[in-house]
Amino acid sequence: MKRVQLSPDFYLDEFTRSETAVRHGIAVEIPLSAKLFFNVQRLATTLLQPMRDALGLTTILSGYRPPDLNRLVRGSFMSRHLDALASDLVVAGFTPLEVCRWYEQSGLPFDQVIHEFGRWTHVGAALEGAEPRRELLTAWTDPKNGRTNYTPGIHDIQELLA
Repeated sequence: MKRVQLSPDFYLDEFTRSETAVRHGIAVEIPLSAKLFFNVQRLATTLLQPMRDALGLTTILSGYRPPDLNRLVRGSFMSRHLDALASDLVVAGFTPLEVCRWYEQSGLPFDQVIHEFGRWTHVGAALEGAEPRRELLTAWTDPKNGRTNYTPGIHDIQELLA
């Protein structure tokens, strides 16, 4: 089957691949005529391709999540992954903190960028017609109680733990 290209360097299958979904028999599909397809294409072209052009090889860790998969991974019921408007990613040769700081300085119309646990970058687009918030957050786990905290701004995780 021919790969569906979303932008010069991103393909649809990168946003529907999920080992967790495979293990649990959950189908992750985006029909080409669906609103989800237009959402993921907008995410790829407006927010991810400019970063890829600037920083280089990018691996999508998580893209679109159907509701069953989102529940399984304990994603937020308001997650933009459900709308194919968010991606968790890593960039070869850059730390997630560096990628988040690149977005912070980029001027791109992202809705949300999260430095997640020092392990990956979450990039989310706004719903169609909504004003992008350009919200910057750092997600980290408090070792005292095991809870996930979201601190405004992009921070080094070690500084938050100190």
